[in-house]
Amino acid sequence: MKNPIFPPKDSSLRTKNIKILHIQSIFLMIVLTMSLTASMGILARSLFAYFIPELLPTNEITEMITEGGFADALSYDPTSNPIFVFIKIWGYVGYAVAIITLLVAIALLIFMKNRITMILADAPERNTIRVKKAKYVWLGFLLGAFGGHLFAIKNKDKASLFLVFGIVGTLLFPILLFYTSAISFSDAFLACFITKDAEGYIEVEDYPYWI
Repeated sequence: MKNPIFPPKDSSLRTKNIKILHIQSIFLMIVLTMSLTASMGILARSLFAYFIPELLPTNEITEMITEGGFADALSYDPTSNPIFVFIKIWGYVGYAVAIITLLVAIALLIFMKNRITMILADAPERNTIRVKKAKYVWLGFLLGAFGGHLFAIKNKDKASLFLVFGIVGTLLFPILLFYTSAISFSDAFLACFITKDAEGYIEVEDYPYWI
């Protein structure tokens, strides 16, 4: 498949908006990946904190008393230990990143919805395919990273490439899975707002470019 990465510069406004939607979806995947990483970090921090008593030296107070440092022993604060400080900072950073990325993700979804409104204001270009809305949307969201929604519109060449990208991305090169996830999410998200006919079908574009 010798498809261009980006659509031609003289493309219609609708095509350009679809390109922007795909790029926004790529940024959304970046943000969601950061959010997932922060969430996993918070979980790891919680588990680490649970086992912290076993990691801290237990004989510090005993040594203070033995050496006659009763005042030091009474005022000893275990939370001043570097491990406790590290855990505290880890928690602050993790929660900050999780909250910020969540807000950015919400903002990106709003931007994407606004872009979809612009896309649907123009008539479809060409290469439109009639497909069941529910089938296309669910396959796009759940299996789009492996070409599910592309198999639904019978674009076997591109669907097969997405399937290969998805498998290789899962096993070896996550960047490939990252790409297919972003594009399929934007396709499915766009399809959510296309009005279906009486039989539950919608018309989607089988665009020939990669973004």
